[in-house]
Amino acid sequence: MKNITAKQWRVLIGACLFQCAMVGVLVNCSGVLFAQIRGEFGFTMSRVSLYNTIKGVATALAAASITAWYFRSKKAVFLFLNQLVTIGAFLLLILGADGPLWFVSAGLCGLSGCIMNVAVPMTLNQWFPENPGTATGIAMAFSGISGAVCNPLCARLIGSVGWHGAIYVLGGVMLALTIPGLLLMFHDEAPNPIVIPPKKVGLREEKGRTKWGTVVLVTVLLLGGSLGVTLAVNMSIFIQSLGYSLAVGAAMTTMVMIGNVGTKFVYGAMCDRIGVWRATQCCLLLEAAALLCYLFLPGCLWLLYIVSLLYGCTYALSVVGLSRAVVTAYGAESGRFLGIHTSLHSAIMAGASLLVGVLVDGFGGFRPVLILTLAVVICSFAAAELLKRLQDRMHFPGKNENHP
Repeated sequence: MKNITAKQWRVLIGACLFQCAMVGVLVNCSGVLFAQIRGEFGFTMSRVSLYNTIKGVATALAAASITAWYFRSKKAVFLFLNQLVTIGAFLLLILGADGPLWFVSAGLCGLSGCIMNVAVPMTLNQWFPENPGTATGIAMAFSGISGAVCNPLCARLIGSVGWHGAIYVLGGVMLALTIPGLLLMFHDEAPNPIVIPPKKVGLREEKGRTKWGTVVLVTVLLLGGSLGVTLAVNMSIFIQSLGYSLAVGAAMTTMVMIGNVGTKFVYGAMCDRIGVWRATQCCLLLEAAALLCYLFLPGCLWLLYIVSLLYGCTYALSVVGLSRAVVTAYGAESGRFLGIHTSLHSAIMAGASLLVGVLVDGFGGFRPVLILTLAVVICSFAAAELLKRLQDRMHFPGKNENHP
């Protein structure tokens, strides 16, 4: 990223701050908060899982319309109000986590999460037409960095002021990062505005080729990252199922989080250098290698630490990959299709969360989950290859990937 102007620097810094606020504070700390709430009220694990399922379903149902609304609104105002909705959802837990407000909170979090993978990537795509992947990778990595800082902070706050007080403090931190982040991101009009086609425009391209085929391929491409994240979220439980201690499971999760931050940087830069499809295939190969080690070498602890670091690439595929794949595949129409794929992505994540539980309970271990995830990764790799060939042969909008 050479010759960056002062305006671009301000936007990138603002994007990093806002990404910290949007994902890295209350959202990333929900696991710690829910563990405390569960212990206090004696919730079952199913009730906690249902929160995440409702959240995912709400995002899936509303993402397309809310994304379109976002692109047609005053973006800074929209995002600020969106942050208030997230904070309000967590404040509802203080009013009554043991009642219906638990489920209302989940729905509100799902609605506010609709633009979690949209706002920052698409803004940076406008400001960094030459290096959109690198800029996106840098900004999105900050959600992991802030999560690494705020999770232990949340635990300490719970110990000193309780989980009620922790939500108040973290909500304040969220606003303190949101306001300067938005002021920097939207300090000036973006040089490359996003065009949202009218709703009447169908899914048909030139030469009679429909975009439905593209929608299917991009969806399959993103499946590898979606299922990979589902396993990563349960990494500690998986490691314990191999016979290791809770401390080892926590350490392995930390390795995944470190890989999450690092691979977002690397994957974003690779998208700019070798193209989105090839960069995605490289990450899918890393994910497949890690899964094979989990399957066939579970007794080699030092190797598991290494592959868990590599397995963090699933977050890059799921978060950065979503925006980069959509922009590359649809070009000028990416704003409309980003909502469609966000809906599909959220629905798949919600379904995958339930499926993992069913498979683990039904088979008494994670082996079926590993095999299924590996099979999906292979399908995603093939979809990336098909998208690359279609791009080369049929002059896909993504032919000039960095200039949609």
